[in-house]
Amino acid sequence: MTEHPSTQFARPVEASPPAPGADGSRSRIALLLIVCAQFLIILDSSIVTVALPNIQHSLHFSAVGVQGVVTAYNVAFAGALILGGRVGDMVGRRRMFWIGMVTFALTSLLCGLAVNATMLIVARALQGFSAAVIAPTALALLTTTFPEGPVRNRAMSTFSVATVLGFVGGLVLSGPLVDWPGWPSVFYVAVPVGLVVAALAPRYVNPVPARRSRVDVLGAVLVTAAVAVIVIAPGQGATHGWTSARFLLTLAAGLVLLGAFVLVETRAAEPLVRLGFFRVRTVRAANAVTLIGGAMNGAGYLLLTLYLQEVLHYTPIQAGLAVAPTGVANVLLGRVAGKLVTRFGVRTMMTVATAVGALSIAALALSLRPHQSYGVLVVPIVLMGMCFLMTTVSATIGAVAGVSNAEQGLAGGLRQTSLQLGIALGVAAFVSVAASRTASVSGGAHPMAADAALVSGFQVGLLALAAFALLAALIAWAGFRPARSRV
Repeated sequence: MTEHPSTQFARPVEASPPAPGADGSRSRIALLLIVCAQFLIILDSSIVTVALPNIQHSLHFSAVGVQGVVTAYNVAFAGALILGGRVGDMVGRRRMFWIGMVTFALTSLLCGLAVNATMLIVARALQGFSAAVIAPTALALLTTTFPEGPVRNRAMSTFSVATVLGFVGGLVLSGPLVDWPGWPSVFYVAVPVGLVVAALAPRYVNPVPARRSRVDVLGAVLVTAAVAVIVIAPGQGATHGWTSARFLLTLAAGLVLLGAFVLVETRAAEPLVRLGFFRVRTVRAANAVTLIGGAMNGAGYLLLTLYLQEVLHYTPIQAGLAVAPTGVANVLLGRVAGKLVTRFGVRTMMTVATAVGALSIAALALSLRPHQSYGVLVVPIVLMGMCFLMTTVSATIGAVAGVSNAEQGLAGGLRQTSLQLGIALGVAAFVSVAASRTASVSGGAHPMAADAALVSGFQVGLLALAAFALLAALIAWAGFRPARSRV
C-alpha cells in the first residue's frame, strides 16, 4: 500500500494548480506552512548571535574566526537567492521548497552536532544554501496561491509578520536556549519544524507548472559569486576601513563579477535572469526600499541591543525581552497591514512607513542616556518595529505586483537578496559610524566618560540610519505613480 504523502517525505510531483479559491482551508494551511518556513530561516539568521561566545569556547574558535559562523550562513544565503528562485521557476517551486526544507532541517541538525570549527562553518554554509532555496520559492508559492489584490495583500501581511517576528524571536529565544540546554539547541529548534513543514507541503501546497528550460550554469555561478562577494565587502570596510585595499578590492571584485554576469545574460539563449525584468520602475523602487528597510532592521536592532547590553548592562535575556513588545505589536498590526495597503495603496503606505520609521529611529537616538529607564525607550522601540513591518509588507507587495507567474521565483529571489544586502550593508556601515564616533570622543584633550562616549556613538549611528531611511521614503514616493499605487 502506498503511504499518504502527508506522512512521508515523498518527492512532490508538479501538476496543474486547482482553480483559485477552490479550497479555502487548504490555502490557509499552505499559507501557514509558507509562513513557518519564512519564520524559520529568518529566526536562524538572528538566533545564533547570542550563542557565539559559547560556541567560541566550546569549539575553540579564535575571537575573529567565530564570526565565520554568522558570515558563512549569510554569504551562502544571500549569494544563492536569485539562483534558488530562478531554478524554482524552471523545475518546480513546490519541489524546490520541499528539497529546501528537508536539507535545511538536516543541515541544522549537522550544525548542532558539530564537534569542531570546520564542521560547523561548512554546515552553516550548507544551511545558508538551503535557506536560499526556501526563501524565494516560498514567496513565489504565496503569490501564485493567492491572486493579486486584497487576498494576496492579506497573505503578504502575514508573511511579513513572520519575517519580522523571526528576527525578533531570534533575539528573544537565543538567551534562554544558550543558558539552559546549551548552544546546540539554537540549531536543533529548526529540525522538527522543518521536517513537519516538508512532510505537509506535498499535500497542502499547490504545485505550479514549471517552465522547463536549460539552466544557465555560467550565469548562475557568476551571479551567486557576485552577490556573495558584495555581501562580504561591507564587513571588510567596517573591520579594515572604508578606504582600505581589502574593502575596495572586494567591492571591485563583486562589481566585476556582476558586470560579467550581465554580459553573459545578454548573450545567453536561455538566460538565468531576463534583464528586461529590471526595466520595470516599480520593481526597482520596491527593491531599493527593501534594501534600505533591511539596513533599518538589521542596524537598528543591533545598535539598540548593543546599547542595552554595553551601557545599561542588560543581560542577553533582558535585552531580548526588551524588544519583545515589538513582536506583540506587530502581530496586532499584521492583522490589518494588508487591508491598509489595499485601502491606501502601496505608494502611500510605503512612503509613510519609511518616513515614520526614520522619525522613530531618530526619536530612539535622542532618548539614549547613560542611565535611562526602559519606559522612556519602549515607545520608540515599538514604533520603530511597527514601521519595519509596514515597510516590509508594502515593499514586498510592490516587488511582486504585476510580475508574471513564470517569473515570481525571480521576483522573490531579487526581493530576498535586496533584504540581505541591506542587512549586511546596514550592520557594517552604521555600527562602524557608531564605533568611529565613540573612538573620536573617547580621545582628545577632553575625553568623555566610557558610557557617555558609547551613548554618543550609538546616537550618531542611529541618526545616520534615520537619514538613510528618509531616502527610502523619497524613492517610494517617486517610484510608484498614483496610477499604480493601488494593488
